[in-house]
Amino acid sequence: MANCILRGTLSKPALAFARSLVASQSSALPRMPLLTASLLSPVARKAQPLISTTVRNFAVSPVRCSSGGSHVTLWNAERALSVALLGVIPVGLMFPSQVGDTLIAVSIVMHQHWGLEAIVTDYVRPILFGTTVPKLAHGLLLIVSAATLGGLFYFNYNDIGIAGFVRKIWATKAKE
Repeated sequence: MANCILRGTLSKPALAFARSLVASQSSALPRMPLLTASLLSPVARKAQPLISTTVRNFAVSPVRCSSGGSHVTLWNAERALSVALLGVIPVGLMFPSQVGDTLIAVSIVMHQHWGLEAIVTDYVRPILFGTTVPKLAHGLLLIVSAATLGGLFYFNYNDIGIAGFVRKIWATKAKE
């Protein structure tokens, strides 16, 4: 009689919970005959747990295979360039020459390219924009960096150069 009362009052979530309890019990623990024999007899025959005990890897972004090599060398090159800028810019401005202007132009463009590339890589992700937009953004970045370097080279060889331009700005007096 107790079996009939319990069987009628169990709802589906409670039944699932009871099945998971029975399935997870080890053979060393004594089982309650009321739950295992009368209520959960299909579970006892199948012996399939409702909750999987295997751990699955979950990732939101796709797995990317790097093109080979270590990214540590690029990171070290970026840091070395940042430190070199601390010397290249003042020396290039104190002693104006085409070599100094070229060093300033190349180092500034490399610095801005690597910085903007990190921004594009971090914020224009394929999971958000699809695969086409990030490729277009990286291509546009290459075009902008090449145009910037070309413009600075043109300015250095056909005009007064970067150091001459900065000196001219510093020498300008305010109109009264």
